[in-house]
Amino acid sequence: MPELPGARPGRPAPGSKPDHPYSGRWNGSFPRVSKELSRVEESSRRGQILRLLRAEPGLTRIEVARRTGLSATTITRVVAQLVADGSVTEAGKVSRLGTGRPGTEISIEPTSYFVIGVHIGAGSVRIGVVDLMGVSHRQSGFDFEPHQDADVVLDRVAVSVTQLIADTGVDRSRLLGMGVAVPGPVDADHRRLLMPINLPWRDVPVADRLEKMVGLPVVVDHNVRSMALAEAQFGAGKGLSSVAFIYLRMGVGAGLVVEGQAFQGGVHGAIEIGHLRVVEGGEKCICGGVGCLETVLSERALRSALADLGMPSDVSNPFVALLSAAAESPAAAAHAELVVKRFATGLSGLVNLLNPELILLGGFLSAVPEEFVGQLTEATREAVFPIIRPTVQLRRSDLGLDAGVYGGATIALDHFFYT
Repeated sequence: MPELPGARPGRPAPGSKPDHPYSGRWNGSFPRVSKELSRVEESSRRGQILRLLRAEPGLTRIEVARRTGLSATTITRVVAQLVADGSVTEAGKVSRLGTGRPGTEISIEPTSYFVIGVHIGAGSVRIGVVDLMGVSHRQSGFDFEPHQDADVVLDRVAVSVTQLIADTGVDRSRLLGMGVAVPGPVDADHRRLLMPINLPWRDVPVADRLEKMVGLPVVVDHNVRSMALAEAQFGAGKGLSSVAFIYLRMGVGAGLVVEGQAFQGGVHGAIEIGHLRVVEGGEKCICGGVGCLETVLSERALRSALADLGMPSDVSNPFVALLSAAAESPAAAAHAELVVKRFATGLSGLVNLLNPELILLGGFLSAVPEEFVGQLTEATREAVFPIIRPTVQLRRSDLGLDAGVYGGATIALDHFFYT
């Protein structure tokens, strides 16, 4: 074993006390440990300042110090480092209080660095280059057969990412990493996709494989949880204390963000709202349960309903198609009313347990008419505990069908820049 700094080899002299085994002539500090703690503390301060500037661009150093509780000396040092590496820019001088010397506004420079956001869905992949403030600069994607092997799909993801980087022309030294939003629970280290319901994949080492092929660090998270985080940081949920996100495509998923942090309670942190039982004695679900919400509200269920009603089922958005048909067909109207009732039952369970400040509707739901949002809001309010009924608020997502790309990018930004 190598000797620690200052250690004295050999046995102690007769009559002397033996040295402490870890100290030798200890001077009251552990150099390596102290250095590591200092690095972690500095990184924490950096992240604290960056998160504040993400939420409120254009603050002065004095305002940053007041909001964070950090000393002026610390703010000056950390901001100088951020300016030096291009992450932050300083603009004109302002004096909001009207007294004293004006302060210089500081803001994040959005295009100083980028991340790659990837959304792997049940049959489709979307990829985007996204800047530090959540703006997508270019996207691409492809479809795949859900029965395809995970390795085959990940190989295509790697090729597509490499091509997108080349097409965008972004300097690789300005790429911080990749965030991959996946359709199922992930491991505690955010590197593996464990068991998606709508894909026959199990325990897939997504991060290891993509890091090796693309040459960038990778973080992985549940797709809808990452979408919720994107909405909370850059979209309709910005500034709110708690935001829930409901995503409808192949299935129905939910994510929750509380005080800026993605909720990850329970086993693997997934909120499987699509597998809440909303119909006693209903149809059997692909998860093995009976009467799950996804038996009436999923891409598969909606296309099947359209076919049963004698309507085209190969439409781009089957839920919007059903709602449009309800205006002219009594049978379609009856089925749409049933879907709303079942959906409200599922949402009421989420509200009664978690009571989010806002519920955002994404995926196919982001294109529904405002009238439907109002109907669903009222139906959900009727099904929840009376005292919280007035607090139930629903609205369509700002991110649309690309929410997964923004979600993947957001977890990458959180992991590689803002933390």
